[in-house]
Amino acid sequence: MRVINFFKSQLKTITYILIAGLITVSSSGSFVVRAFATSSDEITVTYPYYAFIEDENNPWKSVYDALDATGTINYSDSYFEEPSPGDHPKLRAVSYALALAGYENQNDGYPYDSSNPNPKLYDLLNQLGFSDYQSWDLSSEDDGHSMGTTIARKTLNSGQELVVVAPRNYNYMTEWLSNFNVGMTGDHAGFSESAGFIVDRFSQYMSSRNLANCKVWVVGYSRGGAVIDLFAKTINENINNYKIEPDDFYVYTFGAPRASTVATGYTNIHDVKDGNDLLLGYVFPELWGFYNTGTYEEIHPADLNITTSVVNIADLTNPATAINILSDNDGLTEEVATVNGREFMDDWLTFVNKNGLTREYFDSEVKAPLSELMKMYQTRHLDQQSEFTDFLSDTEKGLPYMVAINAFMDLMTGGYGEDLEEALSNFPPYQELVRIIKGTATDADVDDFVAHLANYVGQYSDYQAMLGGDPPISPEELETIRTNLSLLVKALAPLIIADAKYTQETFGEDYSLYYTYSLVKNAEALVIGHIPESMMKNLKDLIPEDEEDIVVPNSGANTSIQQTEIAVSYAEMICEIVTALSIGIFIFIIRPRLLANKK
Repeated sequence: MRVINFFKSQLKTITYILIAGLITVSSSGSFVVRAFATSSDEITVTYPYYAFIEDENNPWKSVYDALDATGTINYSDSYFEEPSPGDHPKLRAVSYALALAGYENQNDGYPYDSSNPNPKLYDLLNQLGFSDYQSWDLSSEDDGHSMGTTIARKTLNSGQELVVVAPRNYNYMTEWLSNFNVGMTGDHAGFSESAGFIVDRFSQYMSSRNLANCKVWVVGYSRGGAVIDLFAKTINENINNYKIEPDDFYVYTFGAPRASTVATGYTNIHDVKDGNDLLLGYVFPELWGFYNTGTYEEIHPADLNITTSVVNIADLTNPATAINILSDNDGLTEEVATVNGREFMDDWLTFVNKNGLTREYFDSEVKAPLSELMKMYQTRHLDQQSEFTDFLSDTEKGLPYMVAINAFMDLMTGGYGEDLEEALSNFPPYQELVRIIKGTATDADVDDFVAHLANYVGQYSDYQAMLGGDPPISPEELETIRTNLSLLVKALAPLIIADAKYTQETFGEDYSLYYTYSLVKNAEALVIGHIPESMMKNLKDLIPEDEEDIVVPNSGANTSIQQTEIAVSYAEMICEIVTALSIGIFIFIIRPRLLANKK
């Protein structure tokens, strides 16, 4: 009877011991209680993405192989059992997979089918158990003021609805042109317009189906991430109108440029970035008053180092080296130092902003010509885009030779001197370019050089045609290139001149273009943290290994717990519980009584 009374008196303590034992087991490396209790429906799904391959022979061109690029990732409805704020490595990784799948459209070369307008994304959503799809703006017939969007839903095991919102996240066609529409004030104008489209569609989808008290999952990558960032800010500001709890609003953006003028810091918006995403992550800087609206999550530290360089301009006075200078800079550059990539970008942004490249200047002077030039590229089919970039690359490489040919022709007519070096040194475009690179150019020099540049672009196109080539541009497009390239060079020339002056003041009068040349030389390295393969690897590396032990084949989202293969045996589980129970008994019962007896 004394034993029975003792256990009755200690019933609460024994309950605590059992709980402690379960906690101990769940935190052990060999057994995952969450997987045992709530991850019974974890499946492995296949997602598509664009593999990024840089063409080393053509710096204008990036090649995407959409047909062969696929990956696998785990998914479970149980990922949504925890509130949105906090660190959720598995949900974060599968969110990125879903974002990467949002790129299908007619421009990929697939026939556009209105009944299945986004087959790659729809296939992944189907694997995840979603249905009731609705899509907007997925055809290639857009005008630059659109936003490809898909919304779908599924019923969770709890009976609650999960609504997913997935925008087009790359291969944007002319949608991409709104990137340059920053506006003079307020949130980024182009991204804000696109976010408004999604807000309207989300509202219509929810109301037409009488959905309330749902969980909502939203993903976005790159430009799509910036748009989703503003969309999520709007929803958060009016969340009661949508009858959504903030903890049930799961928003993941990846490599999203800044777009908001207010850093709201919403904890249900996960602003995921690779610390080495140093180019696209800095597109619209805080110096322009732009911020992301969520909570920053860095999946890889900013540990990328780059080698900065300068152009040695001492030989510019020797026209015999002009062809090398203007073409590939062989032997005309010198390395300066190895520096942290993020620190370099911070310095560069401060420099260009200080020297005139403000938000207002970009919107008024740079946006229009840059948009017109990019429109010629974005409106082409993928094959035509390659031809177009080949033409630009060949034109860039050919311009120095066109300069030399013109100088030689003037030499033959007695225009500028008695030999090639003298003729080239007196050749006006060469003189203008030298003064720009040296930082001594006047506004008139810039105007004259821009006029000559436009003329040579046309000459090179004619030269290719004369050799039997077939330039992939029409006469009207050629005129567009000449006009807008001239405007763009004129708009950016002050920054080049300022860079030249800074470099000479810092490194000596024989050197120039520290920021410009270092940025161009390291462009590929600076964007490495943004490409799909790199980011997904870093996301998967953050998933704890003990959560990857249990993998259920892709046999449906409702696989029962009896079918789940547990990573450890029940015997091991029982041993660990008994061990934890013994420790608990000693701590809570035996030890206090021993101490009491000592007293």
